[in-house]
Amino acid sequence: MMRTDVNWWLWSLLCDMWLPYKDAPQPSCGTPDRIGARRRRRRSASCPERLAKLRHRHRKSRAHNLYENEDRSDVIFFVGDDTYRERIPAHSWILSARNHFFRAMFHETWADKHKKVYNIPNDPKGFQNLLKWLYRLDYGFQSLDSALTTLHVAIQYLCPELADLCAAYISQHLTDANVLKVMHQISRYCPAPFAATPSAPSLEVLEGHSEEALRTMAQDLGEEGEFRNPTECCVDLFNECLEILDRDASRALESEGLEELDRDALEVILKRQTLGVKSEVEVVRAVVRWTTAQCKRGNLPLTPANRRQVLGNLLYSIRLLKLSSDQVSEASKFLDKDEFEYIQAEVSGKTKKGMLPPPTLAPYLKLMSTTRGPIPTPAAAPEPPSANRKKCSNKKKYTKKELMLDIVSFLAIIFD
Repeated sequence: MMRTDVNWWLWSLLCDMWLPYKDAPQPSCGTPDRIGARRRRRRSASCPERLAKLRHRHRKSRAHNLYENEDRSDVIFFVGDDTYRERIPAHSWILSARNHFFRAMFHETWADKHKKVYNIPNDPKGFQNLLKWLYRLDYGFQSLDSALTTLHVAIQYLCPELADLCAAYISQHLTDANVLKVMHQISRYCPAPFAATPSAPSLEVLEGHSEEALRTMAQDLGEEGEFRNPTECCVDLFNECLEILDRDASRALESEGLEELDRDALEVILKRQTLGVKSEVEVVRAVVRWTTAQCKRGNLPLTPANRRQVLGNLLYSIRLLKLSSDQVSEASKFLDKDEFEYIQAEVSGKTKKGMLPPPTLAPYLKLMSTTRGPIPTPAAAPEPPSANRKKCSNKKKYTKKELMLDIVSFLAIIFD
Protein backbone atom coordinates (compact mmCIF):
# COMPACT_ATOMS: atom_id res chain seq x y z
CA MET A 1 0.00 0.00 0.00
CA MET A 2 2.88 2.30 0.80
CA ARG A 3 4.53 1.57 -2.59
CA THR A 4 1.31 2.42 -4.43
CA ASP A 5 1.08 5.80 -2.72
CA VAL A 6 4.68 6.59 -3.63
CA ASN A 7 4.13 5.68 -7.28
CA TRP A 8 1.00 7.82 -7.45
CA TRP A 9 2.85 10.73 -5.90
CA LEU A 10 5.72 10.47 -8.43
CA TRP A 11 3.26 10.31 -11.34
CA SER A 12 1.44 13.45 -10.13
CA LEU A 13 4.73 15.29 -9.78
CA LEU A 14 5.76 14.43 -13.34
CA CYS A 15 2.41 15.58 -14.72
CA ASP A 16 2.70 18.91 -12.86
CA MET A 17 6.15 19.46 -14.34
CA TRP A 18 5.16 18.54 -17.93
CA LEU A 19 1.77 20.31 -18.37
CA PRO A 20 3.07 23.91 -18.06
CA TYR A 21 5.61 23.27 -20.84
CA LYS A 22 2.97 21.58 -22.99
CA ASP A 23 0.57 24.56 -22.84
CA ALA A 24 3.31 27.21 -23.14
CA PRO A 25 3.70 29.03 -26.50
CA GLN A 26 6.40 27.50 -28.71
CA PRO A 27 9.28 29.88 -29.50
CA SER A 28 10.41 30.32 -33.11
CA CYS A 29 13.63 28.76 -34.40
CA GLY A 30 16.65 30.48 -32.95
CA THR A 31 14.70 32.39 -30.24
CA PRO A 32 16.40 32.06 -26.84
CA ASP A 33 14.31 30.56 -24.04
CA ARG A 34 14.89 29.41 -20.51
CA ILE A 35 14.18 25.74 -20.92
CA GLY A 36 17.79 24.78 -21.35
CA ALA A 37 20.28 24.00 -24.08
CA ARG A 38 18.99 20.47 -24.72
CA ARG A 39 15.36 21.53 -25.16
CA ARG A 40 16.40 24.48 -27.34
CA ARG A 41 18.24 22.11 -29.68
CA ARG A 42 15.18 19.88 -29.87
CA ARG A 43 12.88 22.76 -30.76
CA SER A 44 15.30 24.18 -33.34
CA ALA A 45 15.53 20.76 -34.96
CA SER A 46 11.74 20.65 -35.29
CA CYS A 47 11.76 23.72 -37.58
CA PRO A 48 11.19 22.45 -41.16
CA GLU A 49 13.50 24.95 -42.87
CA ARG A 50 16.40 24.34 -40.54
CA LEU A 51 15.90 20.59 -40.63
CA ALA A 52 15.99 20.63 -44.45
CA LYS A 53 19.20 22.69 -44.39
CA LEU A 54 20.84 20.31 -41.93
CA ARG A 55 19.90 17.30 -44.02
CA HIS A 56 21.17 18.92 -47.22
CA ARG A 57 24.44 19.95 -45.54
CA HIS A 58 24.91 16.48 -44.07
CA ARG A 59 24.11 14.76 -47.36
CA LYS A 60 26.41 17.06 -49.33
CA SER A 61 29.33 16.68 -46.93
CA ARG A 62 28.83 12.92 -46.80
CA ALA A 63 28.73 12.67 -50.61
CA HIS A 64 31.87 14.81 -50.99
CA ASN A 65 33.63 12.55 -48.51
CA LEU A 66 32.71 9.36 -50.38
CA TYR A 67 32.65 10.21 -54.10
CA GLU A 68 36.01 9.51 -55.76
CA ASN A 69 37.48 8.83 -52.33
CA GLU A 70 39.76 5.91 -51.53
CA ASP A 71 38.56 5.89 -47.93
CA ARG A 72 36.32 2.82 -47.34
CA SER A 73 36.34 2.13 -51.08
CA ASP A 74 35.93 -1.59 -51.79
CA VAL A 75 35.70 -1.66 -55.63
CA ILE A 76 37.72 -0.08 -58.45
CA PHE A 77 36.31 0.71 -61.91
CA PHE A 78 38.57 1.03 -64.96
CA VAL A 79 36.30 2.93 -67.35
CA GLY A 80 37.03 3.29 -71.06
CA ASP A 81 38.53 1.33 -73.93
CA ASP A 82 42.06 0.19 -74.71
CA THR A 83 43.09 3.63 -75.95
CA TYR A 84 41.97 5.60 -72.89
CA ARG A 85 40.92 4.48 -69.40
CA GLU A 86 40.19 6.15 -66.10
CA ARG A 87 40.49 4.62 -62.64
CA ILE A 88 37.51 5.42 -60.40
CA PRO A 89 37.19 4.18 -56.78
CA ALA A 90 33.67 3.41 -55.57
CA HIS A 91 31.69 1.88 -52.73
CA SER A 92 29.67 -1.21 -53.55
CA TRP A 93 27.28 -0.77 -50.61
CA ILE A 94 26.20 2.67 -51.90
CA LEU A 95 25.80 1.55 -55.50
CA SER A 96 23.92 -1.61 -54.49
CA ALA A 97 21.47 0.32 -52.34
CA ARG A 98 20.56 2.74 -55.12
CA ASN A 99 20.71 0.72 -58.34
CA HIS A 100 19.33 -2.64 -59.48
CA PHE A 101 22.19 -3.31 -61.88
CA PHE A 102 24.99 -2.91 -59.34
CA ARG A 103 22.98 -4.83 -56.73
CA ALA A 104 22.86 -7.81 -59.07
CA MET A 105 26.50 -7.42 -60.10
CA PHE A 106 27.78 -7.36 -56.52
CA HIS A 107 25.36 -9.53 -54.53
CA GLU A 108 23.70 -12.09 -56.82
CA THR A 109 24.41 -15.77 -56.32
CA TRP A 110 26.55 -15.92 -59.48
CA ALA A 111 28.53 -12.78 -58.54
CA ASP A 112 32.17 -13.08 -57.51
CA LYS A 113 32.20 -11.79 -53.94
CA HIS A 114 36.00 -11.49 -53.90
CA LYS A 115 36.29 -9.46 -57.10
CA LYS A 116 37.38 -5.87 -56.50
CA VAL A 117 38.38 -4.60 -59.98
CA TYR A 118 35.89 -4.19 -62.85
CA ASN A 119 36.49 -3.15 -66.46
CA ILE A 120 33.71 -0.89 -67.73
CA PRO A 121 33.65 -0.40 -71.55
CA ASN A 122 31.71 2.86 -71.38
CA ASP A 123 32.47 6.50 -71.97
CA PRO A 124 34.20 7.81 -68.81
CA LYS A 125 32.22 11.05 -68.76
CA GLY A 126 28.85 9.29 -68.99
CA PHE A 127 29.81 6.75 -66.31
CA GLN A 128 30.99 9.51 -63.97
CA ASN A 129 27.63 11.27 -64.38
CA LEU A 130 25.93 8.02 -63.40
CA LEU A 131 28.09 7.74 -60.27
CA LYS A 132 27.38 11.36 -59.37
CA TRP A 133 23.68 10.66 -59.64
CA LEU A 134 23.96 7.57 -57.41
CA TYR A 135 26.09 9.48 -54.88
CA ARG A 136 23.47 12.27 -54.85
CA LEU A 137 25.88 14.89 -56.13
CA ASP A 138 25.05 17.92 -58.23
CA TYR A 139 25.86 17.45 -61.89
CA GLY A 140 25.13 19.25 -65.13
CA PHE A 141 25.38 18.51 -68.83
CA GLN A 142 27.80 20.77 -70.66
CA SER A 143 26.85 19.68 -74.18
CA LEU A 144 24.47 17.52 -76.17
CA ASP A 145 27.14 14.84 -76.58
CA SER A 146 27.52 14.59 -72.81
CA ALA A 147 23.78 14.12 -72.38
CA LEU A 148 23.66 11.45 -75.12
CA THR A 149 26.53 9.43 -73.61
CA THR A 150 24.95 9.70 -70.17
CA LEU A 151 21.63 8.54 -71.62
CA HIS A 152 23.36 5.43 -72.97
CA VAL A 153 24.91 4.66 -69.59
CA ALA A 154 21.64 5.33 -67.72
CA ILE A 155 19.77 2.89 -69.95
CA GLN A 156 22.45 0.22 -69.73
CA TYR A 157 22.58 0.43 -65.93
CA LEU A 158 18.78 0.54 -65.47
CA CYS A 159 18.48 4.07 -64.12
CA PRO A 160 15.20 5.47 -65.53
CA GLU A 161 15.26 8.66 -63.44
CA LEU A 162 18.63 9.72 -64.86
CA ALA A 163 17.47 8.74 -68.35
CA ASP A 164 14.45 11.05 -67.97
CA LEU A 165 16.72 13.97 -67.05
CA CYS A 166 18.95 13.27 -70.05
CA ALA A 167 15.94 13.13 -72.37
CA ALA A 168 14.62 16.42 -70.97
CA TYR A 169 17.97 18.16 -71.61
CA ILE A 170 18.18 16.74 -75.14
CA SER A 171 14.62 17.84 -75.85
CA GLN A 172 15.43 21.42 -74.82
CA HIS A 173 18.46 21.55 -77.15
CA LEU A 174 16.91 19.69 -80.10
CA THR A 175 17.19 21.53 -83.44
CA ASP A 176 16.93 20.67 -87.10
CA ALA A 177 20.75 20.64 -87.29
CA ASN A 178 21.21 17.87 -84.69
CA VAL A 179 17.92 15.99 -84.94
CA LEU A 180 19.42 13.20 -87.10
CA LYS A 181 22.29 12.80 -84.65
CA VAL A 182 19.81 12.31 -81.82
CA MET A 183 17.81 9.83 -83.90
CA HIS A 184 21.00 7.88 -84.57
CA GLN A 185 21.76 7.62 -80.85
CA ILE A 186 18.19 6.61 -80.05
CA SER A 187 18.28 3.86 -82.64
CA ARG A 188 21.46 2.49 -81.03
CA TYR A 189 20.55 2.77 -77.36
CA CYS A 190 16.75 2.88 -77.36
CA PRO A 191 15.31 0.34 -79.79
CA ALA A 192 11.74 0.91 -78.54
CA PRO A 193 10.70 3.15 -81.50
CA PHE A 194 12.04 0.59 -83.99
CA ALA A 195 11.19 -2.74 -82.39
CA ALA A 196 8.28 -4.06 -80.40
CA THR A 197 10.43 -5.44 -77.58
CA PRO A 198 13.43 -3.40 -76.38
CA SER A 199 16.65 -5.28 -75.81
CA ALA A 200 17.91 -5.57 -72.24
CA PRO A 201 21.29 -4.11 -71.26
CA SER A 202 24.08 -6.59 -71.81
CA LEU A 203 25.87 -7.83 -68.74
CA GLU A 204 27.40 -10.56 -70.86
CA VAL A 205 29.48 -7.98 -72.68
CA LEU A 206 30.41 -6.31 -69.40
CA GLU A 207 31.50 -9.27 -67.32
CA GLY A 208 31.14 -12.39 -69.49
CA HIS A 209 28.41 -14.04 -67.42
CA SER A 210 26.40 -16.96 -68.71
CA GLU A 211 22.99 -16.60 -70.34
CA GLU A 212 21.35 -18.45 -67.43
CA ALA A 213 22.72 -15.93 -64.94
CA LEU A 214 21.54 -13.02 -67.08
CA ARG A 215 18.09 -14.58 -67.36
CA THR A 216 17.93 -14.98 -63.57
CA MET A 217 18.84 -11.33 -63.07
CA ALA A 218 16.18 -10.21 -65.54
CA GLN A 219 13.53 -12.28 -63.74
CA ASP A 220 14.55 -10.86 -60.36
CA LEU A 221 14.34 -7.31 -61.66
CA GLY A 222 11.01 -7.98 -63.31
CA GLU A 223 9.49 -9.23 -60.06
CA GLU A 224 10.24 -5.94 -58.27
CA GLY A 225 7.33 -3.54 -58.58
CA GLU A 226 9.50 -0.40 -58.49
CA PHE A 227 11.53 -1.32 -61.58
CA ARG A 228 10.69 0.77 -64.67
CA ASN A 229 11.86 0.46 -68.25
CA PRO A 230 14.57 3.14 -68.73
CA THR A 231 13.87 3.39 -72.48
CA GLU A 232 10.36 4.83 -72.04
CA CYS A 233 11.64 8.40 -72.31
CA CYS A 234 13.12 7.69 -75.74
CA VAL A 235 9.73 7.17 -77.35
CA ASP A 236 8.66 10.76 -76.59
CA LEU A 237 12.07 12.03 -77.65
CA PHE A 238 11.82 10.14 -80.94
CA ASN A 239 8.37 11.60 -81.62
CA GLU A 240 9.78 15.11 -81.08
CA CYS A 241 12.43 14.35 -83.70
CA LEU A 242 9.72 13.33 -86.16
CA GLU A 243 7.80 16.54 -85.49
CA ILE A 244 10.89 18.59 -86.38
CA LEU A 245 11.30 16.61 -89.61
CA ASP A 246 7.65 17.18 -90.46
CA ARG A 247 8.00 20.95 -90.03
CA ASP A 248 11.19 21.36 -92.07
CA ALA A 249 13.44 18.45 -93.05
CA SER A 250 15.53 20.31 -95.65
CA ARG A 251 18.25 21.45 -93.25
CA ALA A 252 18.21 18.16 -91.36
CA LEU A 253 18.84 16.15 -94.55
CA GLU A 254 21.85 18.38 -95.29
CA SER A 255 23.45 17.86 -91.86
CA GLU A 256 26.39 15.57 -91.13
CA GLY A 257 24.25 13.34 -88.97
CA LEU A 258 22.61 11.85 -92.07
CA GLU A 259 25.72 9.85 -92.97
CA GLU A 260 25.80 8.34 -89.45
CA LEU A 261 22.23 7.05 -89.54
CA ASP A 262 21.63 3.33 -89.44
CA ARG A 263 19.27 1.65 -91.86
CA ASP A 264 16.30 1.50 -89.47
CA ALA A 265 16.34 5.25 -88.81
CA LEU A 266 16.68 6.01 -92.53
CA GLU A 267 13.71 3.74 -93.25
CA VAL A 268 11.53 5.73 -90.85
CA ILE A 269 12.49 8.96 -92.63
CA LEU A 270 12.00 7.69 -96.19
CA LYS A 271 8.60 6.17 -95.42
CA ARG A 272 7.40 9.34 -93.69
CA GLN A 273 4.44 10.65 -95.69
CA THR A 274 4.44 13.98 -93.82
CA LEU A 275 8.18 14.63 -94.31
CA GLY A 276 8.63 18.38 -94.68
CA VAL A 277 10.67 18.71 -97.90
CA LYS A 278 10.24 21.32 -100.62
CA SER A 279 11.02 18.84 -103.38
CA GLU A 280 11.65 15.10 -103.59
CA VAL A 281 15.08 15.80 -105.05
CA GLU A 282 16.22 16.67 -101.50
CA VAL A 283 15.43 13.11 -100.46
CA VAL A 284 17.29 11.74 -103.52
CA ARG A 285 20.42 13.74 -102.66
CA ALA A 286 20.27 12.57 -99.06
CA VAL A 287 20.00 8.94 -100.18
CA VAL A 288 23.00 9.37 -102.49
CA ARG A 289 25.08 10.75 -99.59
CA TRP A 290 23.98 7.95 -97.28
CA THR A 291 24.75 5.17 -99.79
CA THR A 292 28.14 6.74 -100.50
CA ALA A 293 29.02 6.67 -96.79
CA GLN A 294 27.84 3.06 -96.45
CA CYS A 295 29.87 1.91 -99.46
CA LYS A 296 32.99 3.60 -98.06
CA ARG A 297 32.54 1.87 -94.71
CA GLY A 298 32.16 -1.48 -96.46
CA ASN A 299 35.13 -0.83 -98.79
CA LEU A 300 32.83 -1.17 -101.82
CA PRO A 301 33.20 0.62 -105.17
CA LEU A 302 30.77 3.49 -105.70
CA THR A 303 28.69 1.79 -108.39
CA PRO A 304 24.88 1.81 -108.83
CA ALA A 305 24.79 -1.92 -108.07
CA ASN A 306 26.56 -1.48 -104.72
CA ARG A 307 24.39 1.51 -103.83
CA ARG A 308 21.28 -0.55 -104.53
CA GLN A 309 22.69 -3.36 -102.41
CA VAL A 310 23.16 -1.21 -99.30
CA LEU A 311 19.85 0.59 -99.91
CA GLY A 312 17.73 -2.52 -100.46
CA ASN A 313 13.96 -2.07 -100.55
CA LEU A 314 14.28 1.49 -99.23
CA LEU A 315 14.80 2.51 -102.85
CA TYR A 316 11.09 2.09 -103.50
CA SER A 317 10.10 4.45 -100.66
CA ILE A 318 11.43 7.43 -102.65
CA ARG A 319 8.77 9.33 -104.62
CA LEU A 320 10.67 9.01 -107.90
CA LEU A 321 7.67 9.86 -110.10
CA LYS A 322 7.39 13.28 -108.40
CA LEU A 323 10.77 14.38 -109.76
CA SER A 324 11.12 16.69 -112.71
CA SER A 325 12.85 15.64 -115.92
CA ASP A 326 15.98 17.56 -114.89
CA GLN A 327 16.10 15.97 -111.43
CA VAL A 328 15.85 12.32 -112.53
CA SER A 329 19.50 12.30 -113.54
CA GLU A 330 20.50 12.58 -109.86
CA ALA A 331 18.67 9.32 -109.15
CA SER A 332 20.67 7.47 -111.80
CA LYS A 333 23.37 6.76 -109.20
CA PHE A 334 21.25 3.99 -107.67
CA LEU A 335 18.91 3.05 -110.56
CA ASP A 336 19.59 0.50 -113.29
CA LYS A 337 19.16 1.29 -116.96
CA ASP A 338 15.57 0.04 -117.38
CA GLU A 339 14.34 1.82 -114.23
CA PHE A 340 15.99 5.09 -115.23
CA GLU A 341 14.56 5.03 -118.77
CA TYR A 342 11.04 4.27 -117.53
CA ILE A 343 11.03 7.00 -114.86
CA GLN A 344 12.56 9.49 -117.31
CA ALA A 345 9.80 8.74 -119.82
CA GLU A 346 7.06 8.98 -117.18
CA VAL A 347 8.08 12.33 -115.69
CA SER A 348 8.71 13.89 -119.13
CA GLY A 349 5.42 12.61 -120.58
CA LYS A 350 7.11 10.66 -123.38
CA THR A 351 5.93 7.19 -122.46
CA LYS A 352 5.75 4.97 -125.52
CA LYS A 353 2.63 3.03 -126.28
CA GLY A 354 2.77 -0.43 -124.77
CA MET A 355 5.75 0.46 -122.56
CA LEU A 356 5.57 -1.58 -119.36
CA PRO A 357 7.26 -0.68 -116.08
CA PRO A 358 10.19 -2.82 -114.94
CA PRO A 359 9.17 -5.71 -112.65
CA THR A 360 11.13 -4.16 -109.76
CA LEU A 361 9.12 -0.91 -109.91
CA ALA A 362 5.66 -2.20 -110.82
CA PRO A 363 4.43 -2.96 -107.24
CA TYR A 364 5.53 0.49 -105.99
CA LEU A 365 4.32 2.87 -108.71
CA LYS A 366 1.38 4.13 -106.67
CA LEU A 367 3.63 4.98 -103.71
CA MET A 368 6.22 6.62 -105.96
CA SER A 369 3.59 8.94 -107.42
CA THR A 370 2.30 10.11 -104.03
CA THR A 371 3.17 13.65 -103.00
CA ARG A 372 4.57 14.17 -99.52
CA GLY A 373 2.80 16.64 -97.31
CA PRO A 374 0.66 17.06 -94.23
CA ILE A 375 -2.25 14.69 -93.88
CA PRO A 376 -5.47 16.60 -94.63
CA THR A 377 -7.74 16.91 -91.66
CA PRO A 378 -11.30 15.64 -92.15
CA ALA A 379 -13.91 18.29 -92.85
CA ALA A 380 -15.91 19.36 -89.84
CA ALA A 381 -19.42 17.97 -89.71
CA PRO A 382 -22.18 20.55 -90.28
CA GLU A 383 -23.69 21.86 -87.12
CA PRO A 384 -27.15 20.49 -86.35
CA PRO A 385 -29.91 23.06 -86.55
CA SER A 386 -30.56 24.62 -83.22
CA ALA A 387 -33.93 24.45 -81.48
CA ASN A 388 -34.51 28.16 -82.01
CA ARG A 389 -33.99 27.84 -85.74
CA LYS A 390 -36.32 24.89 -85.91
CA LYS A 391 -38.93 26.80 -83.96
CA CYS A 392 -38.62 29.83 -86.23
CA SER A 393 -38.94 27.73 -89.36
CA ASN A 394 -42.34 26.45 -88.22
CA LYS A 395 -43.84 29.95 -88.02
CA LYS A 396 -46.61 30.90 -90.41
CA LYS A 397 -45.48 32.91 -93.43
CA TYR A 398 -48.04 35.66 -94.27
CA THR A 399 -48.83 36.96 -97.71
CA LYS A 400 -49.93 40.58 -98.12
CA LYS A 401 -53.59 39.57 -98.62
CA GLU A 402 -53.69 37.38 -95.51
CA LEU A 403 -51.95 40.06 -93.49
CA MET A 404 -54.56 42.73 -94.49
CA LEU A 405 -57.44 40.38 -93.65
CA ASP A 406 -56.02 39.66 -90.20
CA ILE A 407 -55.58 43.40 -89.53
CA VAL A 408 -59.17 44.16 -90.58
CA SER A 409 -60.54 41.32 -88.44
CA PHE A 410 -58.54 42.57 -85.47
CA LEU A 411 -59.86 46.13 -85.90
CA ALA A 412 -63.43 44.89 -86.29
CA ILE A 413 -63.16 43.05 -82.98
CA ILE A 414 -61.86 46.18 -81.23
CA PHE A 415 -64.52 48.59 -82.53
CA ASP A 416 -67.43 46.15 -82.38
